[in-house]
Amino acid sequence: MNKFVFVVCGGKEHIEELNFSLKFLRKYSKNEIIVLSDLKRNEIKIKHNNIIQVDTPENFDNHQASIFIKTGLNKFLPKAHNYCYLDGDIVAINEKVDEIFNFYKPPITFAKDHCVFEEFSPHAMNCKCIEEDAKKENIFNEKLSELFGKINLTNPKIQKQSELLLKTFEKLRKKPIKYFFTNVSYLFKRYIFPIKKFSLNGFIFLKFNKCWYNKENEIILFDYPYYENKLWGKAGIRFNAKGNFWETKEGEKYEFKVPKCSHLSEYLKKEYGIKIPNNWQHWNGGVFLFNDESEEFLNYWQEITIKEFSNPYTKTRDQGTLALSVWKFGLENHPNIPEEFNWICEFANNNIAWDKNLGYTKDGFKTKFYPNLLHIYHEWGNKNWSIWQSVANQNKNT
Repeated sequence: MNKFVFVVCGGKEHIEELNFSLKFLRKYSKNEIIVLSDLKRNEIKIKHNNIIQVDTPENFDNHQASIFIKTGLNKFLPKAHNYCYLDGDIVAINEKVDEIFNFYKPPITFAKDHCVFEEFSPHAMNCKCIEEDAKKENIFNEKLSELFGKINLTNPKIQKQSELLLKTFEKLRKKPIKYFFTNVSYLFKRYIFPIKKFSLNGFIFLKFNKCWYNKENEIILFDYPYYENKLWGKAGIRFNAKGNFWETKEGEKYEFKVPKCSHLSEYLKKEYGIKIPNNWQHWNGGVFLFNDESEEFLNYWQEITIKEFSNPYTKTRDQGTLALSVWKFGLENHPNIPEEFNWICEFANNNIAWDKNLGYTKDGFKTKFYPNLLHIYHEWGNKNWSIWQSVANQNKNT
C-alpha cells in the first residue's frame, strides 16, 4: 500500500506550513497520509487525524528532533508499505501526485536539487563563505550609496526586478516592429516630453537622476553611462563589461554569483574517505520514496547525521550526510524522481513563474511546465510572487 509521510516538530510556523500543505494533499491524493511528530514539543495543534507520536532525545533541539525522525522513518512506520516522504513546504496542486510512487527504484529514490554540490556546500558548512560574500555585497552597496543614497542592488528582490526590467528592454530592442508603438512612446517620454517621470512595466523612471524605482521607492537600476565617470571618480568603482563584473581602483572584483565552495567535499573526503565532485548534481532531501528495502540506507543516513549534530564545523542539516550516504552506497548515478514531483521554486529566478492564463513555466514562458508538487522552500506566503499567487488561487477552493 502507498502512503505519504510528513514530519514536524516544535515551531508554530512549521506546523502552520504543514497544516496548509496537508489540506492540498488530502484534496488531491487518494492515499493515506501520516504525520510523525514529537507532540510534546509542538507549539500548536497539527490539523490531521493520523499522527504517530515519536519520542525524540531530550537533548536535541526541535530542528534536530525533526531530522532524527525524518532520517529514521523506517524505525517508526509500519513495515511492508511503500512510502513517500514530503517536507512540510511542499504543496500538491493536482491529482497526479499519486503517480509519484511509480518512480520508486530500490533501495531508495530521491528528487534532484536545484544546485550542484559546490553551491550547496556553503549552506552545509560553517566555513564563513556566505558571510564573506555578504560582506563584499555590503561594501559594494556602500560604495554605490555614496552617489545614490540608500541602495541595495544585491538584494534578491531588487536583482529580480532589475533583471525583469532589463528583459523588457531586450524584448523591445529585439522586436522593434512588434513593439513599435511601445518603443516610440518610451523614446518620447524619456527624451522629448517635458515630464518628470514615467512608468514601464510597473517601474518608475525619474528623469532628474536617471534612476528606475520599484513600487517601494527603491532604486533597482540606473543609467550606467550617465554615472560611469562619477562612479569611478567618487566611489572608485566601475563595471567591467568584458568580464561581466564590477571592479574597484584597488583591483577588488565584485561578481555576485551564487556562493559556492569546496569545503563540504574536502571535509567528507578527509573525515569519511569519500570524494564527491563539486559539479555532482546534488540530491534534495525534501521528497523521497522508500520501503523495507531502504532500511540499510536510512540506518546509515540517520547514524551519520546524528554524529554530525555535535560537529561545530558542519551545520545541522541532513543533505550533506545524504550526499555522503548516496556515494557510500554507490548510488550517485541512481535514477531520480522527475522534477514535476519536486519543482523547487526559486523566488530570485525570473524564469520560474505562474500566469492565470498561461499556467506555470521554468523558462520565462518560452514553454509551459506542468508540475504536480511545488517545493516552496522560501518566500512562503509572499503575495507579490506569482508562484504563491497560484497556490492562493487554488486555496480559495480547497
